[in-house]
Amino acid sequence: MNFTREWHSGPALRITLLGALISLALIWWSVLGGVEAVSPAQQGSDPEANLPFLFAVFIITWAAFFVYVFYVSRRQREMQGEIEALKRALEERDRQASDQN
Repeated sequence: MNFTREWHSGPALRITLLGALISLALIWWSVLGGVEAVSPAQQGSDPEANLPFLFAVFIITWAAFFVYVFYVSRRQREMQGEIEALKRALEERDRQASDQN
């Protein structure tokens, strides 16, 4: 299997693009006034002003982590199945070779 071909056609590319789109949407939303603008003088006096950004990054990071773990575990199961199939094929080939001798 070619990793590059699998990356470009597999779910990893879609997940990456989805994460990038969500990040861009959050940035766009915050820049265009989705979150109230806080002046630098107010930032120093109100440490809670940036909590929405902190929680957004926190949620995005954990979501990306769990999506990655799900993808890796699924891929590991697929590869384990391929390894088992190869073992069975090798055993069958050895059995047929020993039967012919």
